[in-house]
Amino acid sequence: MFAAKAFVLSLLVVYANAKCDISPRFWCTSRAIAEQCGVLQACSDWWEVQSQGTASPVAISLYFESLCPGCREFITQMLYPTWKTFKATGIMKADMTPYGNANEEQLPSGMWNFTCQHGPEECTGNLIENCLLKYTGYEFDTYFPIIYCMENSQDPIAAAEKCITDAGQDWATINKCAKNDEGNGLMHKSGMKTDALEPKHKYVPWILVNGMHTEELQQKAQTDLPKLLCEMYGGEKPQECQMFMHPHPTAKKQKLRNHQ
Repeated sequence: MFAAKAFVLSLLVVYANAKCDISPRFWCTSRAIAEQCGVLQACSDWWEVQSQGTASPVAISLYFESLCPGCREFITQMLYPTWKTFKATGIMKADMTPYGNANEEQLPSGMWNFTCQHGPEECTGNLIENCLLKYTGYEFDTYFPIIYCMENSQDPIAAAEKCITDAGQDWATINKCAKNDEGNGLMHKSGMKTDALEPKHKYVPWILVNGMHTEELQQKAQTDLPKLLCEMYGGEKPQECQMFMHPHPTAKKQKLRNHQ
């Protein structure tokens, strides 16, 4: 395994296209990128090696804000049904950062004053969701159905208490966190994480795939996340991928609807 890895890395050095402006660690994250950087054969060799062992799940990282219409659409219409379809397969892992296009200013007290794109209510929603993440141990499978419940509601902030309580979480603790310095500090950390993105985020939802953002990956994630997952997973494709990799368009849409 190590010899094969070294072999692939050596090929990457030999065949790297000088015009490729993508970091070498991302060359084999998709066929399109491998072709662009002139390392398709080398990456194909590596994918073959990976498929013989236990491949890593495809990592999806979502940077969003609570009242953003585009974020809510992606969460409810694409990310949630995809997660429902593939959560038992092990080919996907995900995380969320509630902050988005907010801005912050530190007060003399040391606390942070936040200004959110869709007004003060969005800041409240972001704070609740940051506290929710903490009090569910940052376990995606635990907090994501609750965030889906909120974002799929007509008013995510008004729905928060019921969504959290119905999921068996302690609303009083999370609400208290959102209203005091604990939530303030958690949202500041999400802000620092968002501001540290490379490349810098320009809009939300902002999606990273295996730690990388490109306009191509963003477009594929927003329009056909199941297919992207199946294409990028380096191991043996689960049965669930069959519907999405060579689908009839109507059947694919029905498949996602069935898992909402």
